[in-house]
Amino acid sequence: MAKKQSLHNEMKLLTKYLISDSSENAKRPLLYPFFQKLYPEKFKIENDAKGADGYVEGVFILETKTDSSVWLAGFYQALHYHRQSGLVYQLILVIASKFVGVWRVNQIPEHAFLLYHSASPLDAPSFVGKNNARKTPQHVKKEIEEAALYFIEPKRFDKILQKNEAVSFGFDGKNNFPLFGIDFLWYEVTKILTEADAGRIQIDTHNFINQIELLKEFFDHPIEAVHAFYTLIAYWDITSTLAVNDYTGEVQLVGFKGRKLSDPIAVKPALQNRFKKFVENRYIFTNEGSGLTVDYYFSRFDEVMSRIDPEYVKQHGIFFTDVNLSRFALWFAKRILGEQVNEMYIFFDPAGGSGNLISSWRGKQKHKIISELQPDLLRIIERRMRIDPWHVEKGFTIIPKTSENKGLNFLDCDAITYIAELEKELKLKNLELNKPFAFLLNPPYKNTDEHESARESADANYTIHPSILELTGDDAGKERYLAFLGQILNLSKHQAENQADCEPVVMIFTPTSWLIPRPTYVSFREKWDRHFQFLDGFIVTSNEFFKLKGKWPLAFTVWKYHRDDSRTNRVNLYDFTEMTTTQFKNVNWALNDEELNFQVGIDFEKEPKVLFTSERKDIRETIPEIEIENYRKKQTRYDFSRAKKKNEAGKLVSGFPLKDELRHYKLSRTCGSPDGEFIGFMDDNTPVRLNQERLNRFTQKPDRVWLQLRPTFIDVNLTKVQTGPADKYAYTAYDLLSAKTLFTWFCITKAVIQKYPIWANQFNIWMSEFPGELEANWHAHCFAFVLAENRCVVTKFEKDNPVEGAPEVFADNPLCPANPDAFWSTTLDSHVTREHRAAFDLVSAIKQLYKHWNLNYCQGQFLYDTGLHDEPYFRYFDYTDFLTPYSGLIQIRKYAEIHNLQDLQEQFSTISTLTRKVRDELYRLLVEEGRYFG
Repeated sequence: MAKKQSLHNEMKLLTKYLISDSSENAKRPLLYPFFQKLYPEKFKIENDAKGADGYVEGVFILETKTDSSVWLAGFYQALHYHRQSGLVYQLILVIASKFVGVWRVNQIPEHAFLLYHSASPLDAPSFVGKNNARKTPQHVKKEIEEAALYFIEPKRFDKILQKNEAVSFGFDGKNNFPLFGIDFLWYEVTKILTEADAGRIQIDTHNFINQIELLKEFFDHPIEAVHAFYTLIAYWDITSTLAVNDYTGEVQLVGFKGRKLSDPIAVKPALQNRFKKFVENRYIFTNEGSGLTVDYYFSRFDEVMSRIDPEYVKQHGIFFTDVNLSRFALWFAKRILGEQVNEMYIFFDPAGGSGNLISSWRGKQKHKIISELQPDLLRIIERRMRIDPWHVEKGFTIIPKTSENKGLNFLDCDAITYIAELEKELKLKNLELNKPFAFLLNPPYKNTDEHESARESADANYTIHPSILELTGDDAGKERYLAFLGQILNLSKHQAENQADCEPVVMIFTPTSWLIPRPTYVSFREKWDRHFQFLDGFIVTSNEFFKLKGKWPLAFTVWKYHRDDSRTNRVNLYDFTEMTTTQFKNVNWALNDEELNFQVGIDFEKEPKVLFTSERKDIRETIPEIEIENYRKKQTRYDFSRAKKKNEAGKLVSGFPLKDELRHYKLSRTCGSPDGEFIGFMDDNTPVRLNQERLNRFTQKPDRVWLQLRPTFIDVNLTKVQTGPADKYAYTAYDLLSAKTLFTWFCITKAVIQKYPIWANQFNIWMSEFPGELEANWHAHCFAFVLAENRCVVTKFEKDNPVEGAPEVFADNPLCPANPDAFWSTTLDSHVTREHRAAFDLVSAIKQLYKHWNLNYCQGQFLYDTGLHDEPYFRYFDYTDFLTPYSGLIQIRKYAEIHNLQDLQEQFSTISTLTRKVRDELYRLLVEEGRYFG
């Protein structure tokens, strides 16, 4: 068999072959590369293949046709090469326009073999193909079609092609190339050809998710394909057959030589034969000796859902727990809770998900309770538990019964009602809630304050009981994980009040927001801390262990119920954000404790810890006050947008230029005022008219700079410096003191992009502190960096736009070192001197650019028709675009690019190099000298 390699490009050529209307001879260059790469040196064509279109001895024969309507003739033609020329092959492959068929020679219907034997060996294969196709009755043709290992005709091909854009992204685990839509067709053909010697196609750890993708065509909804796979999985061996119940129309898999029978699956009658063929040509690979059991496929349920039905995962806020992370977390918790945890607690996971977490602690749990809000997930957990002898022996309770086809919403009833429901189910098994709960869970992280229609379509709209919201507050209660914590507090409190010496424990994965806590969660944390004592915990990096795009700190914390109204927990967590999945690759979690501790290999005395508190001083608190009319006021952020009122819909109520119709009438928010006398800017630098605001911060002079500044590290990439205020998070630097604070804030965000420690993700940015002369050096580099990285522009808002009577407003550049009236020249320039090296070099280069720009281009005048008419700050106006000696750096750079001005571009290249040096120096000063992150 050929060495496994990427066939992605060759598959694309094959798809072009199927779609093309050209003759088969004209498009053969699209056909052969795939087979030549799959079987190098073995693949033969035409004369070398006794006239066949393609041939690999002992494996397959290929016959191509221009039109799919003659596929049967191609089938018989391929079959005849053995009789005429003695070619030996196990598979017949026929390809035509929008058609692919693959047959195993020893599985074709008897009537086809009779026709095969009736043809003369002396007759040409093409003649035999046409003749036998003509002789074949319609019902036999249907039998041949149904006998195919794989059969795609034009109708099915078009259906797959139409869905091509919507199909989930995947990877062939062995060849490592991306799979989109129609690629799954070729992926399946590849599997059949390369496993021709096997009686069945092996479904293994590399390809099982792709096989579930193929199952989707048999069902109306993706989740049904997932359920079908996990229903079959424990019974799908090399001997399995599919039985059809003629009365109900359901199918069941009979496996292990008839000894095991799966639950029934509903498949449409019209698809049952194809489904039967699909299942009976495959088997699930397991290896009990090496530890690869069916449970492994359940443990990767998160990957399955992320690929097969990503919208379901998104709307439920589900991040299924990596099985090795689950085992590590429970190994970690055992250090704290002691060896007798299985005797002391009743383990309860009310958000079971894939079951990874609750099923991971073998030997440390006796009876366990598993629940879920979603019946789909509950069924998966129950199947997983039922096929595992260990869980069957130790006992488990799924609440509610999956036969009821509903989940048990952990959030929609009060604690007393919920406990009564648990007690009712446990009583059916002669069990009692006579021990404290050990809550063990990874709850959904979804914020419910968005897109209600999308949640409803995914059945993800959950009701939260008032008793929970009373603890969390309405805003915090929108975070589902916090609602789970609220219910846990209620249940624990109820249990403690009704059982002597009852102290439930909580082991939970969450984001870190509530641990700091961020402002929204302060009230809830005060209540939580009165009831629970923090024991220990750690953080890891989210996307290292979960299939998601975001990168943020994920916390695992352990708490014990013990009421103390004076307690304020200080949450100090081990920083394991450098931990990777590969660290657990060779860990045998079944070892005894001493051996396992050695394999995991963590010395807790040496591991770093991070204190999650809000004690660091928020940088916003250091912004100097503004003196207005003989009294001082705190400078707050400025936003010039608000939600539109009902009577404003469809009306011109914003300050955008008249031609910016999309923003005027499509935005759900009102921005600025149509007759404003000042200019603000959207993110793309589109001007917006504004009226003076309450702190009188607006001016028509270039005597201040506006910055858009976000408070958290998670948003460091969203900060900007512009001529006027942004639509949100806007602050102004109007004197030296305010510039030091706000430029520091901006420069921290730019210096640490993609460099700040993961644990800081949810923290507010705090003020840096520098000893002695370092402070002046820091500010000099901040000033220089802002001079280079600003997005200030020179533009004007023409009069009578967007409404009659609106004045003309000119916006000049406050960060132009050539303008003696600019904020840079009057306030900042003198604070960057030669002793500040990199900062001074950068400022000097920018000054030289402006000098060169004026002497060689502007010559003290305005330039018109510059080619910048499509830029957002000119696009919507009737006047001719222009540049001035003081225009913004981004404007001059754009002009140089449009006109390919090498002299300017070389100077900008120098500025870019020097800017990087300044940014590197800012990071060094901040992190190394200032020890910003500790």
